[in-house]
Amino acid sequence: MKHTLLKTTRNITVTILLITISTVSKLSANNIAVSNTSIINQNTAANYTHVKFDVSWENSWRTSTLESNWDAAYVFVKYRIPPMNTWYHATLNYVDGTATNDGNTEPAGGTINATSDGKGAFLYRNGNGIGNISFTNAQLRWNYGADGLNDEDSVEICVFAIEMVYVPQGAFYLGDGSVTSVQGNFEDGTTGNPFYLTSEAALTLGGGGAGSLGNNNRAGMANPTWEDFNDATAVALPAAFPKGFNAFYCMKYEITQGMYADFLNKLTLPQANARYMGGYNANTQSITGTHPNYAAGSPDRALMLTNYSDFYSYLDWSGLRPMTELEYEKACRGSRGVGFLPTPDEFAWGDISIKAGPGYTLTNAGLPNETVNAVSVLGNVAYVLTNNSRPYRVGIFAASLATPNRVEAGASYYGIMELTGNQWEYAMTVGRAESRTFNGSHGDGSINAAGVYDVSNWPPSVWGLGIKGGSYGDAATEIRTSSRYVAHYHSSTGSRISAYGGRGVRTAQ
Repeated sequence: MKHTLLKTTRNITVTILLITISTVSKLSANNIAVSNTSIINQNTAANYTHVKFDVSWENSWRTSTLESNWDAAYVFVKYRIPPMNTWYHATLNYVDGTATNDGNTEPAGGTINATSDGKGAFLYRNGNGIGNISFTNAQLRWNYGADGLNDEDSVEICVFAIEMVYVPQGAFYLGDGSVTSVQGNFEDGTTGNPFYLTSEAALTLGGGGAGSLGNNNRAGMANPTWEDFNDATAVALPAAFPKGFNAFYCMKYEITQGMYADFLNKLTLPQANARYMGGYNANTQSITGTHPNYAAGSPDRALMLTNYSDFYSYLDWSGLRPMTELEYEKACRGSRGVGFLPTPDEFAWGDISIKAGPGYTLTNAGLPNETVNAVSVLGNVAYVLTNNSRPYRVGIFAASLATPNRVEAGASYYGIMELTGNQWEYAMTVGRAESRTFNGSHGDGSINAAGVYDVSNWPPSVWGLGIKGGSYGDAATEIRTSSRYVAHYHSSTGSRISAYGGRGVRTAQ
């Protein structure tokens, strides 16, 4: 597709050879900021240029011991040709994922890995360290010719960044061996013991045979008949279905209201109308305004009142994908050696302790520095605060103590926040035929004209998507890592539900 327009611009304009760029800096996720965006080094012979920017965020790390992982900024670029208000996803250069061969310029202290489909890039520390991070003069090569642009087109760009966490390759346990709170928990055959997953190979689900992945005969599930395997009935889970053994990146925080408002503002009017859930009670969520000027009243709070199509569409637009329920358990409890069994009934922070009732007060409600103060002892994540009518700022418990431990911060083994509590996590279930064809395909950066995701092997309806981890007002039994109480979407109609949020992942290369 070729775009040819007069050279008109809006906002700040920077002329680089024959391309005119209007730059916009964005703030997305929790305290991650993109600034000083510009376009440099246009190559009209090869039809590429470089997007230059600075990015910073708080509480960054990289470690080569224990978790052996890091956090990263997932960066992607949107562009439009003024005065049109249709935004497109920029194609970044990829050869082998390295900055040198991909034509990117890494900032001091940083590593850039582009994605193989050109939809984004990961930027992270190149050595061990912990604390706030600021990268300057990062450059991504944009192959604008591949996007159908001419050298003389005038373009406005917008750079987005999302904090993500690297979950390394490794074996892990599914299920925790609980005998007191069984809700469809995974097990090894029919033994009740945790199942040790050691590869991405195909699995047998149910049937009761040795080596099969069982579900405690669907005991304790909200809708057990919606799951199509049990101790007597076996089905196959294909090798292509992401199981969590291979490495992947997971969003550090749930999708926020601010991130979703940014998404709406980059859609066409018909698309935004389909994906906008409407302005509503400011005590819960307030994304208000008209296209293309939506704004979130509490941009750092977790998104709520979503349905499956809102969730899938946001991930498609950003070049991410849904996580599977197997990847969810890996992200919570981490990789471990055989015999190092999970704690029965554990939450995402690795033990069974929980702050189950009033005791927190809220300071700076709805603001970026929203924090909780303990009436007694601060403990265990966004579960039940004094006001449990809505979710809270993502990462709120990690920010409420100077040096919180994993339990106090509510962090998973890898440092992912609020996998237990705050909002239910959408996850691709294994217990439906509609989802077992999922092969880990990522979004392509766009949704269709009607405002709906269009990735070919994502389920076309509500069937195939489940939820994990519980929300701000759920019982402790439902928010445990191994609970599959709602392994299938709670509403067969796909209606918007206040306690449903979620986050995206991306397969690591």
